[in-house]
Amino acid sequence: MKFKLMAVLVITAALYSCDDSTTGVGDFVSNIDKIEAFSDTYKVTSRTEKLDKIYSRTNRAYLGKYTDADFGQFSADFITQINCPENFELPEHLIGITGASLELYYTNYYGDSLATLTVQVDELDKVIEDADTDLYYTTYDPKKYYDETAKPLARKSYAAVDFSVSDSLRNTSTYYPNIKIDLGDDFSKRIQQKYTDNPEYFKDAYSFINNVLKGFYVHTVQGDGSVIYIQDIWLRLSIDYYTERESTGKIDSLAHGSSILAASKEVLMSTKMENDEKLKEMADSENDNYNKFTYLKTPAGLCTEVNIPIEDIYSKHSNDTINSVTLSIKKYRYSGSEENSEYEMGIPQNVLLVRKGDYENFFENNKTYDNKTSFLGTYSSNTNSYTFSKLNRLISQVFSEIRTGENNNEDRDKVLLIPVTTETDTEGNIIGVSHDMEVNAARLFGGEKGEELSIDIVYTRPNGTTK
Repeated sequence: MKFKLMAVLVITAALYSCDDSTTGVGDFVSNIDKIEAFSDTYKVTSRTEKLDKIYSRTNRAYLGKYTDADFGQFSADFITQINCPENFELPEHLIGITGASLELYYTNYYGDSLATLTVQVDELDKVIEDADTDLYYTTYDPKKYYDETAKPLARKSYAAVDFSVSDSLRNTSTYYPNIKIDLGDDFSKRIQQKYTDNPEYFKDAYSFINNVLKGFYVHTVQGDGSVIYIQDIWLRLSIDYYTERESTGKIDSLAHGSSILAASKEVLMSTKMENDEKLKEMADSENDNYNKFTYLKTPAGLCTEVNIPIEDIYSKHSNDTINSVTLSIKKYRYSGSEENSEYEMGIPQNVLLVRKGDYENFFENNKTYDNKTSFLGTYSSNTNSYTFSKLNRLISQVFSEIRTGENNNEDRDKVLLIPVTTETDTEGNIIGVSHDMEVNAARLFGGEKGEELSIDIVYTRPNGTTK
């Protein structure tokens, strides 16, 4: 549809509201009566793509197993190291380490609060090296780092909601849901012996990990029904020691206490995630049950690939000034499992649009979206859709590559829509983007045989200019 701007004020407003990164080979002409604005619409295609692995080096961990009627079985377990702060010391008059426990504190969970699962803790027998980049992804093999034939450190059965805790306590703001796993007397004695014989092993994280405790592999060995989202991991050492009388400096009495070493950003924590073969079926474009729409499914599950007709747009608009490009994709009112599962999955709130060829590099290098080759779309409950604007910057980048002959590959016209979570600073500015690792899902309009999607373009061209 072609429309001519009728008033100077309207024209001026339109031009000044244009994105500062518009495409085209020339500048606006000074005679605004000769500027005409147009709109154009192009069909885009989409398909579901399975994410075989995702970058998972975060400061959170996930644990559990859940089987969904639509998406199949999903499981999560993790490897973690324990940080030892610099110049760590136990009390001077230490009598002994009387116990040790691994404590998993979680903020939320998905699934059945009453489902009983059994968690097993194994001690790593190999130091993780910086070169072990496989551990940065959800597909790593934990058997490379521990002896699966050895006796485990501990096992414990748990449910996502601990009903042994009173309602009055569980409903307070100070209660922090947790799983406390006793690591046994032998473990406690070994840590104490290491500390007594070589206190320098506790001077920093590197010495501690290389000489005392290489880390833990924490995994579900029995049960199904819930996945917990772990915020903090503590190694608590229970200790007995003597205190001194402040006035005399002499030993006064026996005291009981604890000392806590925690997992943190300074050491490695990585979650392993597995989905069964059901997701491959859903990403099969030949499957008539699934190719009438596309999916977003987290974690480490499904994303949507969108194919933009770049060559067609370039052939028609390479000499135009493209002011805006917008892609909006609606979500079905249900997200797959809402119909068949007792537990409704959440809706992915933030979706990253990133060029397919840049996908792995984006997360590996901890980038944030730049509104040039990566964009953030937020789910709108009002329109029930995800909208990406300012895509004219992406079109500009691709036009430049076409002109110079750069990046001439088959994925140049493809972008991925990937569910993400964002990290903000104290002023609310987004400073980090990472994969959404919680259990969420959305079914989107589109697909190889579904409702057509379109991308809308607004561009300007001097009056009388032809392609």
